[in-house]
Amino acid sequence: MDDREPVEDLVGEAEGYPSAQVEASIFGSEPEPEYCKYSTGHIREEIGFDGRYLDFRPESTKIGQIQSFGCLILVEESSFRILALSRNAVEMLEIDALPGNPNWKGAIGLDARSLFKLTSVATIERACSATDLNIVCPILVSSHRSANPFYAIMRRCEEGLMIDFEPLKFDPPSGPVTGALASHKLAARAVARLKSLPVGDVRLLCNTVVEEIGEMTGYDRIMVYKFHEDEHGEVLAEFLNNQKIESYLGLHYPATDIPMMARRTFMENRVRMIVDSKAPGVDVLQQGALPGGLSLAHSTVRMVRSCHREYMSNMGTLASLVLAITVSTGEAGAAPVAAAGAAPNDVAVAGKAVRAEPGRRLWGLVVCHHCSPCMVPYPTRSACEFLVQVFAVQLTKEMDLANQLKAKHALKMQTLLCDMLMREPPVALVTKTPNISDLVQCDGAALLYNGRCWRLGSTPSEPQVLNIAEWLLTHHSDSTGFSTDSLLNAGYPHAADLGEEVCGLIAVKFSDKDFLMWFRAHAAKEVRWGGEKHDPLDMDDPTRMHPRTSFKAFLETVHMRSQPWEDVEMDAVHSLQLILRSALQEHDEVKRRQLMLARVAELRLQSMDEINQVANETVRIIETATVPILGVNRNGQINGWNMQIAKLTGVPVEEAMGRSFLQELVAEESKADTQRLLVSSLQGREESDVEIRLKVWRNGVPAGVLIMLVNSCANRDIHNQIVGVCLVGQDITTQKIVMDRYIRCEGDYRTIVHSPNPLIPPIFGMDEYGICSEWNTGMSRLTGLGRGDVLGRLLLGEVFGLEMAMLMLRDEDAMTELEIVVNCAMEGHEDTSNHPFSFFARDGKLQEVLLTVSKRTDVDGRITGVFCFLHSMNREVQEALKAQAAAETAAQARIAQSDVARESLRAPLDGLAFIRLSLQRSASLSPDQVQLLETAAALEEQMRTILADMADLNAVEEGYLDVQRVEFSLVSVLNASLSQASGAAIAKGQQLVCSVPSPMRVRVFGDPTRLQQVLATCLRTAVEHTPPTGWIELKLEAPMRGAADVPPPQGHPSAERFRFTVAHSGDGVPGPLVQVLVGRGGVAATGLQGMALRLCRRLVHLLGGELGYAFESGRCCFRLDVQLPVKHKAEATAGSRA
Repeated sequence: MDDREPVEDLVGEAEGYPSAQVEASIFGSEPEPEYCKYSTGHIREEIGFDGRYLDFRPESTKIGQIQSFGCLILVEESSFRILALSRNAVEMLEIDALPGNPNWKGAIGLDARSLFKLTSVATIERACSATDLNIVCPILVSSHRSANPFYAIMRRCEEGLMIDFEPLKFDPPSGPVTGALASHKLAARAVARLKSLPVGDVRLLCNTVVEEIGEMTGYDRIMVYKFHEDEHGEVLAEFLNNQKIESYLGLHYPATDIPMMARRTFMENRVRMIVDSKAPGVDVLQQGALPGGLSLAHSTVRMVRSCHREYMSNMGTLASLVLAITVSTGEAGAAPVAAAGAAPNDVAVAGKAVRAEPGRRLWGLVVCHHCSPCMVPYPTRSACEFLVQVFAVQLTKEMDLANQLKAKHALKMQTLLCDMLMREPPVALVTKTPNISDLVQCDGAALLYNGRCWRLGSTPSEPQVLNIAEWLLTHHSDSTGFSTDSLLNAGYPHAADLGEEVCGLIAVKFSDKDFLMWFRAHAAKEVRWGGEKHDPLDMDDPTRMHPRTSFKAFLETVHMRSQPWEDVEMDAVHSLQLILRSALQEHDEVKRRQLMLARVAELRLQSMDEINQVANETVRIIETATVPILGVNRNGQINGWNMQIAKLTGVPVEEAMGRSFLQELVAEESKADTQRLLVSSLQGREESDVEIRLKVWRNGVPAGVLIMLVNSCANRDIHNQIVGVCLVGQDITTQKIVMDRYIRCEGDYRTIVHSPNPLIPPIFGMDEYGICSEWNTGMSRLTGLGRGDVLGRLLLGEVFGLEMAMLMLRDEDAMTELEIVVNCAMEGHEDTSNHPFSFFARDGKLQEVLLTVSKRTDVDGRITGVFCFLHSMNREVQEALKAQAAAETAAQARIAQSDVARESLRAPLDGLAFIRLSLQRSASLSPDQVQLLETAAALEEQMRTILADMADLNAVEEGYLDVQRVEFSLVSVLNASLSQASGAAIAKGQQLVCSVPSPMRVRVFGDPTRLQQVLATCLRTAVEHTPPTGWIELKLEAPMRGAADVPPPQGHPSAERFRFTVAHSGDGVPGPLVQVLVGRGGVAATGLQGMALRLCRRLVHLLGGELGYAFESGRCCFRLDVQLPVKHKAEATAGSRA
């Protein structure tokens, strides 16, 4: 073996899985023959992981290979003298047609500009003046003799300027092709579709991106491949253009299939295309000008490794395209991997440290396969890359939203438990509500305190809990916390005795021998692995690899392992541990209570001072703010009017107070919009960026109008009731005047745009080819760049961009957002105003502004570019809003969450409970009476749950509610649900029936109240939309196993999937309500029923079920599928009746 082979060259091609899958042997296995290392056996034909030819010698003419669909030349940038070229460049670029008919040796030293038309030479020279060549590629060039068109893709490297040429198979575009903007136009429709998707559905997002890329490229198979936390991968979404090929959807692949080195390469090169894996490579040749060889790592036409060719042959594919999905980590400077001794943001590639973008990680890949040779033009590949960048931005937003919801729930429960510990001993954590099992999602919890054990839910027995604690003290004494999703794999010797009921554990020690523990049961999970079986725990071993030969999927069942604990859950547990430790430091109960009461009194006084201080500061900021701020009470009278709006309108504060805002101060043309804004805000629906116009007076004489862009916020009293509206505005009168003048008199716009008047906002423009065409005096003042510095340069990339740009943006996501806004304007979309935009000016100062983009059109209405207007985000507005939010937070944190209505309902409920318990004590009750009392108890519990939900309406709105897990009878839930619809059905003369097969009369585990709440809403909706004398049927059944619409049961070993149907006669539920039920419509036009159905949908999501509405067999029906663990299968519930 060649001693100079880097270890990294033995890993896969870095095309990504499944198009670059390789298989590694772990240490301790039998050594494999040398043939397994390289499938062809020709080691000296290999290319290293850094793109260098491994058998290169300084005296050798061959320095690498490329794919045959294109050609390559390497030139000296200053003189364009050819230093190296691929063998096929002689024919493709018509070098042999030059005087003297030179061969490849004769081409060395020639001026590469002589190979192209004069117009192409000018384009190449202009592109080379760009600091970052990525933003100007591809460029369209034509050969000197026959004018054959090529896409030229240029890259700077240590050896010179590398140019890849990809021939056009069709007629060239009509306009010039320069820069990324031209390519991005190809993805405009796909980007608009991605942006329009509803929030909260990552699966839909993945399905949409593979469909769009499939339509743009035509590949047979397109997949979204996600890397999980343990680095193994899964195919999340798939789109097949060729229905005859095998589907990979849902298959998992171990981490070793895409080695770490390959992932690092994808962070550097986001796109990789293989046109024909069986086509022979083309040699890259030189004449001694490159003694150190040449790296082809960044070439778009670089050759395929022999190992990967064999792999693709085994799979049955010939062509592939891979696009990297990178997302923001939220931590600037974070890098997943680094070479020893490298900087924090460096990663190792082929033994060298290369720069990786900080704060990003490789989330996954979009992988495309084709069964025949397939070549996708560079602009289309660039459009796909841009679409994946947009997908990554949307994906980051989805992940951030999910993390925020989880953190909010954990913080809420943590606050309640902390408040409980201030008043109660630690035992209250398991005896009161809420308790520690509500802090994190678990099947059971235990408290070990002062030698005693308290247990909740499904837990080990008390001796087993004590044994776990003893094991932790013995084997993990140096740690105050322990977590695992498998006690068996963690080395607990008695894990097998616990069975599948207890697999996962979080344990924290809050004193020498006292513990809090949370348990999770076995999560029955069947994983479909693709190809030959691998151990997911295998580590990369780059010295032992061979291509996979089998792709037959096999099923593996995961045993004795729970769902993993999330970071948010670990943080919540750790916080509770610290709180509990602090609470136990005062062991004297009486003294602790006295100190606590004194502290509470002190905090109350301090809180009042803080509230007063914040309120006074808020008033001061509002009065002295340089932005217009006003307040209106519920009667429409002005109760707030700061100095700035008084200055702008000419109405002093003392004259404005008490006047009717709408009738006396709002301009006539703006009254309708202003009235709608006030009504909406008084109903709690706050709005932003609404344009209103106010009357202006000067010396008591009307003097035009004031145009403001306002944000509304509701003013609330201490009882959280809305008492008025506050409007925070921004004066855009000058901007509107400028835009109106521009629209009315386009020929005179330069006089306005380039006026030195400081009232003229910063304005810049771009033509249809992405070139900066306007840059007014306001932009020069704001950025520090003169007009001559930017005109003629690419607006996206050279002027605004990353790293080498004149004005740097924060990160890649910010660049993608700017590209989206500009592309939307170029496509004629209207929603391109007031977008938050920030960049670093020439002096390094961060500028935060609002960006409005307006399209430019010619006399024929054709879009010829865009105009961009910037207006500043006044710091006073931000400070005023922050001060108001701080005041509301301080006030709400110190008032009781229970209002008068909820407190008034609790007493009657307690009275009903007392009467029910008194009747239950009677020994002379008939079975029917016992059943009625059970139903009454269920309804009482439902009412208490609804009252508890009212304490946090935000949690109800977001669907982030608590779900319990108790034993209950399905028949009891059905009876309680029916009772809530029976009265309405009888009043309409309808027939309400229930059908429950005997095998379904079982006891299960779950949340009966939430299930009852869903069924009751479905029944009442069905009654509402069933004609008089119609019928409604509630039916419980077990869906047929193997049905196409019924997934197999998962989770608990005894889990069964049940189907509840609510069928009814009539024309069915109106379409808008059905849209709300399936999550596609709003509730504004559907009233209370729409709100109830939306809550139902969220409750079903929490229960892990599916709820739909269908028209089948001549009837309409709600259909609820939910999975519940069964306690005693096929055992009838004693004393229950249908």
